[in-house]
Amino acid sequence: MKSMTGYGKAKYLANDIELEVEIKTINGRYLDLKIISPRELNFFDHSIRRKIAHSLYRGTVEIRVSYTDHREPAVRLDTSKLSKYHEVVKSAQSFLGLDEPVPLQFLLSEPGVIEIGNSLDEDPILIKALNTTVDKAIVAIVNSTSDEGLQIKSVMLESLARMRTALDAIDKEIAPFKHELLEKLRNRISELLSNVNMDNLEQRLVQETAIYVDKYDIQEEISRLRGHISTFEHTLSKDDEPEIGKTLSFIAQEMHREANTLGSKFSTTKTFAHVLILKEEVEKCREICLNVT
Repeated sequence: MKSMTGYGKAKYLANDIELEVEIKTINGRYLDLKIISPRELNFFDHSIRRKIAHSLYRGTVEIRVSYTDHREPAVRLDTSKLSKYHEVVKSAQSFLGLDEPVPLQFLLSEPGVIEIGNSLDEDPILIKALNTTVDKAIVAIVNSTSDEGLQIKSVMLESLARMRTALDAIDKEIAPFKHELLEKLRNRISELLSNVNMDNLEQRLVQETAIYVDKYDIQEEISRLRGHISTFEHTLSKDDEPEIGKTLSFIAQEMHREANTLGSKFSTTKTFAHVLILKEEVEKCREICLNVT
């Protein structure tokens, strides 16, 4: 399991080339990549995107590339083009009746007079350096997100343990509460109907009382919530499952629904603190899931 928050950096310094690649990632529903690099390295953006997509599945990812090339550039002077441009300029001067020296800088700035060797996208040394540095940065970011993922997993497992403890405490109070409620209702009904003929009402009152008391039964909610907790815990054990965060978020949503139903149906003075703990831990897991890939 990996977090969507992490940081990785790698440097390359060899063959008179300096490279630094930084990768930062934060929460995001989908994989959103932003590459900031020098214009001359734009040709490598597609390779970076492909490499990132193989290692990160969700999150807002920023990749920043710094580049300095200290190599002597391969430059060649095209003397035939230089001579031709000079000839054209002299012809223009003669036509206009001018006699001025032709600026060398002007001639050298003409297209094709100075030719630079292979373009960067065909430079094997640079491409190898880029691949090596980006790969190392990706390893660093994956290690970072994995380390934080272990911490997240530990926090979630602690929350699940607290949920189980709270459910056990609530479960123990159900039967005593229902018995106490039933006795209170019987006594109250007896007081109200002490002067009423009960021959035709007794069976009906018993049925209605039983239905009323049964509304406070939350065994189904407890059973489902325990099942969701077990499923959540089992999913956490699948460390190699991609996009596990989406699955955990769905399970946490179901846990949240059952916890709310349980709290609305059954919250006594003895169980209020346990219900509160249950809701707090479920909400904590829901929020943490948003940071899991």
